[in-house]
Amino acid sequence: MTTQLKNNRTQVIPEDDDFICQRRYIACGFVLNIGMYSFIKLGFGSKVWDAALTLLQYFEEQKMSFSEKKVIELGSGTGILGIVTALLGGNVTITDKPELLKQMEWNVLVNIPSTCQSRIKVRALSWGYDHMLFPSDYDYILCTDIMYAYDSVPLILRTLLHLSNEKTIIYFASTMSFGYSVINSGHQILFKYFNSQLVCRNEVNDVRVYIMTKIT
Repeated sequence: MTTQLKNNRTQVIPEDDDFICQRRYIACGFVLNIGMYSFIKLGFGSKVWDAALTLLQYFEEQKMSFSEKKVIELGSGTGILGIVTALLGGNVTITDKPELLKQMEWNVLVNIPSTCQSRIKVRALSWGYDHMLFPSDYDYILCTDIMYAYDSVPLILRTLLHLSNEKTIIYFASTMSFGYSVINSGHQILFKYFNSQLVCRNEVNDVRVYIMTKIT
């Protein structure tokens, strides 16, 4: 299934009918081959979104290190954000719906050296339902382009309130053009429970990155 990729060209992987393509990304100094499965089967989770790439660019500009930090990502999709965070030293759990785990596991296997794979876990997490199976001691929570439906906002809020403590830093990035009304109203709800600061704005892709901390 492994192929050589040049100039970010998409290549078809014939060995697996569900596996559509992989693309090459460079982020925080790492070269990544990110595999994506069928959009028909996986929906939004089968794409690398602009908010994730913008947050990775922000990490690079800030020279971020996650060494010895405990991190969880919500709605990981392909897993690219959590994978880079692990490569930057974090102990990372990447999560999404059960049907996306195979895709994330493939990308972890391809992009994380065997010596580091103990520092990244792939787990299913349905917002607002099984979040209680996870602890509340994370140093960082990562969220990119996860707010795309009105009914998901209270579920995201419930999950964030459980996973975070007064010291947790939440990076919440959204592509506003993806659904401005939903995202803007969702922000207003989240900001009632979390202090927020806009730290990055990508005008080209209309992405906003907030740092949030729990109001105590």
